Amino acid sequence: MKTLRIVSILGALLASACEKGAPATAEEGAPVGATAAPKGLAVTVDGTGYHPSTIAAPAGRAARLSFTRTSDEGCGQQLVFPSLNIRKDLPLNQTVTVDLTMPASGSIAFACGMDMWRGSVVAK
Repeated sequence: MKTLRIVSILGALLASACEKGAPATAEEGAPVGATAAPKGLAVTVDGTGYHPSTIAAPAGRAARLSFTRTSDEGCGQQLVFPSLNIRKDLPLNQTVTVDLTMPASGSIAFACGMDMWRGSVVAK
């Protein structure tokens, strides 16, 4: 009987937390209490390049960049961060995220797969 009551109370507490939007994890697959996901920085990729092409992010902190390709024109089908050895395909009208840790100073460059369009994330 005690076990049933404890299970019932725990179930009510869990349901209450879910109704309030309290996450069970800091981010998908992360344990409770883990550091929250970094705030996102949005970049649009169209027929002329990256918009914005220079992005400021907090120095020494995690950053999440979200790239959305909105045009089939140009060479924006791939995204490359050469210094981080990251290469990602950018499907049309789908957001692709890149998580990185900013250096204490300086910037991290990114480019299209053909290295014609370029951008950077600057530590501020």
